[in-house]
Amino acid sequence: MSMSLFVILALDIEPNTNELNTAAKELGYAVQYTQNVELKKHSGFLPAKFESKDSGMETYSFSVSELPDTFKSQVPVKYAQGYVYQLKFGGNPIEAQMVFTTAIIMSAKYNGITIEDQSGALLSSEQLAEALPYFMGML
Repeated sequence: MSMSLFVILALDIEPNTNELNTAAKELGYAVQYTQNVELKKHSGFLPAKFESKDSGMETYSFSVSELPDTFKSQVPVKYAQGYVYQLKFGGNPIEAQMVFTTAIIMSAKYNGITIEDQSGALLSSEQLAEALPYFMGML
């Protein structure tokens, strides 16, 4: 089973993995993304390291207008013209930690919001961080 988090950012923001690597260090996360990848232009698996372990996630990007209607209703007006970064993972707990940590980093760095694809719930960075120990327990 796969799961996705949708991180929604303002239209003019274009995340780069170099910026995410810097933000990860500043926020105290042991994450290292592949260097110099423009997430808006990337589609598919993005290799990374999480706490020195090989990891990664699938990433896709698209306009907020392409979100399913059930999720669009969760998007605040200021993000209605924004861009969605879909972070997808399977059953691997390290990949799950990677995705949740990436959503936290992107939200902090770019003032984004996150929607979880199973329930359609809007998740705060605090809620995302609270989920991390659950995935650690799956290792």
